Amino acid sequence: FGQALCKSLAEKGNQVIAVDRSRPLVEEMADIVDISVQADATDAEALQKIGAKEADIAVVAIGSNVEASILTTTILKDLGIPEVIARAQNHIHARVLARVGATRVVFPEKDMGERLASLMMHPWMSHFAQLPGSQFYVGEISPLPEMEGKTLAELDFRIRYNAVVLNVNRSGERFIPKADTVIQDGDRIMVAGIKEDIEEWIED
Repeated sequence: FGQALCKSLAEKGNQVIAVDRSRPLVEEMADIVDISVQADATDAEALQKIGAKEADIAVVAIGSNVEASILTTTILKDLGIPEVIARAQNHIHARVLARVGATRVVFPEKDMGERLASLMMHPWMSHFAQLPGSQFYVGEISPLPEMEGKTLAELDFRIRYNAVVLNVNRSGERFIPKADTVIQDGDRIMVAGIKEDIEEWIED
């Protein structure tokens, strides 16, 4: 989880400091992140030396060692880091993490399991992303056959589908549609809406 997160953040242009006890892992991450350090994350002095307190966000990705996870979270909050995201093994662990200062607690395995189950039941969700902290999903899909040849005004998207068309991808060119924009064969439309509403007309 932590390694994948570091790689993803680095690929998106974020400055990342990776800390781990494992030398092989630290060496592997050295060419991926800005700073990769072999250190004990439960050592407050070590975290201070690498400049951890200058971070805007810290992620405690420690897996099975619950005690180390809690102690590291406490230290990071004491260093004054505004946001500390911590990985929890169970709900009791999550409550303790919240009490010692974690601003957000995540369950990667649980979340991935739920995500995979949703994708198996609703394949369309692989094209959508949920907006953080909301019920809304945004994604790009091919329009239904019934939509082709009609304007957005005729389709009355908000009323009929309870969704909003954000843009249209036509032959590789994106544009913000107007009420008189005609949906054509081959178009890809980016829509936003609530999961239940989207799946109702996509899977109908």
